[in-house]
Amino acid sequence: MQRRKFSREFKLEAVKLVRERGVSVAQAARDLDLHENVLRKWVRDHAADPGSAFPGHGVMKPEQQEIERLRRELAKVKAERDILKKAAAYFREGLDMRFAFIAKHRGIWPVSWICETLGVSRSGFHAWLVRVPSARARSDEAFSARIRSSFVSSDRTYGARRVWHDRLPKACHAACIASSG
Repeated sequence: MQRRKFSREFKLEAVKLVRERGVSVAQAARDLDLHENVLRKWVRDHAADPGSAFPGHGVMKPEQQEIERLRRELAKVKAERDILKKAAAYFREGLDMRFAFIAKHRGIWPVSWICETLGVSRSGFHAWLVRVPSARARSDEAFSARIRSSFVSSDRTYGARRVWHDRLPKACHAACIASSG
């Protein structure tokens, strides 16, 4: 059964019938095919605030609008608090790490909230998403893969020195020494 909806004018006329014409709530409810409790509630609402009673379809009273605004604001503040808790370690790591954090958590919170909280632009984040890794990042990834395979193939027993001599080519040794020195 579908719930019946009544216009503001209908509710005002029903209240007027009870309050101004002196018809009992029970009789008015029977005449209008309403439940008595519904009509009593309408009379109470109108008596409490005649100007803003029965605001209409989709229109909230000012107090309700303020409550909704405060609920949205509270939800955003809680989200910002949670974002800052999780992202505290990423602040000193640079933009790439912040963007990686945003990419990882964009399913939990809106990207705009995370970007605002972390102090980065949304456009910067979206540009980072499609950016091609630099030559240095690609070479670092290749070295990391070789180091990982050397360590795993040694049954995870080789230390840094053995991994260094095991898998990395001699040219790489010289380049790494030159860049660190």
